[in-house]
Amino acid sequence: MIAQIFPDDPATLLTGLAAILCLSSSPAFGNRKAMLTAQLAASAFFLAHYLCLGITVAAAANALGFVQTLAAILAPCSARMNRLGYGLIGLMLLGGFWFWQGPISGLSMLAMTAIALGRMQTDQLRLRLLLLAGGAAWIAHDFIGEAWLALVADIGAFMIGLVALVAMHVCIRIEWRLPAPMSANPAA
Repeated sequence: MIAQIFPDDPATLLTGLAAILCLSSSPAFGNRKAMLTAQLAASAFFLAHYLCLGITVAAAANALGFVQTLAAILAPCSARMNRLGYGLIGLMLLGGFWFWQGPISGLSMLAMTAIALGRMQTDQLRLRLLLLAGGAAWIAHDFIGEAWLALVADIGAFMIGLVALVAMHVCIRIEWRLPAPMSANPAA
């Protein structure tokens, strides 16, 4: 079982672990650009990971995700990048239909579309909600497809994303109070 989870090839293992780290940590960042930059790195590592595994369709999908993430980062400053970001979502859907392999393809298309739409949002709440929705679809996809390293990354990103979303709306204040002074007369 453990041999199925961890690849023998060091490059495959290291790119997978780096992708896990980048994807899982991305929701912890407090601003959109930092979150998307971590996702950009995750896409690059997943692209390399899938190339090491010889899964070219997944590598191509991650290359597309890399370009779409880059466009999403630049979209607030450029109408062209905004159009490119949304246009690549359509290309992702077409690719999903082109390489259709049954219901598991539907889950990956749902996940890719939700996350790509999320990346294009400038509002933190919509961004995080769409990333969570896409993450839930990826969790189901990876469990069914037995993609264990990707499953770990997606569960980590989902859990951290959920905590970050709650933290946006819940404020916890911790106060340290000194104990009350004791009176001079202990018998009183």
